[in-house]
Amino acid sequence: MPKVVLIGAGSYVLARDFISDVVSHPCLGESTVTLHDTDKERLELTAAYARKLARQQNINLRIEFTTDRRAALDSADYVINSFRSGGWAPVIKDREITMRLGIEIQSDAMGVGGVFSGLRHVPDVLEICHNMEEVCPDAWLFNYSNPQAIICWAVNDYTRVKNIGLCPNPFHFARAISRYAQIPFSELCYTAAGLNHFA
Repeated sequence: MPKVVLIGAGSYVLARDFISDVVSHPCLGESTVTLHDTDKERLELTAAYARKLARQQNINLRIEFTTDRRAALDSADYVINSFRSGGWAPVIKDREITMRLGIEIQSDAMGVGGVFSGLRHVPDVLEICHNMEEVCPDAWLFNYSNPQAIICWAVNDYTRVKNIGLCPNPFHFARAISRYAQIPFSELCYTAAGLNHFA
């Protein structure tokens, strides 16, 4: 069964949603989920949540966690990347400066803020990819970190890692449209054109 690694497992929202999705699919029940983060305390909370949820659902999911990224990646089949280099402080500073100058579009994905976010994230993501090339060269990287397009561009240009950039925004936009139009979401048909934040 596959080994799935979540980089940035200290993220309470994405980690919770990811683990909930994994335990809701019986075909993944025998899988190994390895959680990685640099924040040991948050990592332990996520691991405890994952183990409790797996027990409640009676799923034989093997949950591992470690702050050692290379060990986490060893023999992985799939790597999900969702972390924020530098935490929230630089994102808030990017937003303050660019909004004050009237040049902000979206602080962590596009525009000037996206470029600075890319400068922070790309070196970290490339380190992850170079580890993958050594310890799990056939694994797929699913990138959820922003700036999505800049990160995937760098991974494609500077590594041999197979990767896909993912973003839930088109789904969230469709939910918003159903509310604005007062149409039940189950009755809404929509087509999203473009990728990720460019939809």
